Amino acid sequence: MSQKSIWPVVGIALSPLLLALLGVFHPHELTRMNAQSWTTLHLFLLLLFPMLGVNLWWLASGIPGVSAWAIRVMGFFYILYYGALDVLAGIATGLMVQKNMAPDAPQVSALFDTGNTLSQIGVWSFLLGSLVTLFLYWQLVGRRAFLGGLLLIAAALSFLNSHIYFPVGVITMVVMAAGFAFLMHSRTYFRDLTPQNRK
Repeated sequence: MSQKSIWPVVGIALSPLLLALLGVFHPHELTRMNAQSWTTLHLFLLLLFPMLGVNLWWLASGIPGVSAWAIRVMGFFYILYYGALDVLAGIATGLMVQKNMAPDAPQVSALFDTGNTLSQIGVWSFLLGSLVTLFLYWQLVGRRAFLGGLLLIAAALSFLNSHIYFPVGVITMVVMAAGFAFLMHSRTYFRDLTPQNRK
């Protein structure tokens, strides 16, 4: 692999790897003791989680057709709705507990419930985007898309319930990073699918 082609591979793997690292330190529940660190952590996650959707856009970049646009739309829905999880169940709940509200107070629980409900739209959109990505890349590079696509879909399935909690969520992000990286590497072998060159 040339030095020019390795940087996109590294770049697309970076955000899930950083999420895996932060997942090691992600508390499994919000308490009065960790409310401040919980809030701070989710401020960083608010920046990083949207990058997974940007990665879907990156994989679809420069590719014409309906499938590529479906990937872009699914990436947008993921960014929009999964971001609500960090805002509501991360930052808002942490701030409320810092203001001496009990972690199990009805208001805090309502924020968790709303964030989790909205995040489900996000993770299902990410899974659909991953499925379409494998379909599209299978057209473009054939069997070279198989490993990366399967790893990305396996991670997306786990992501439906794992968030980044250690250990499952951390492993999920590492697998996702590998899937993104293999798919990005496979772009080297793209066939031209512009309309005038389709058989």
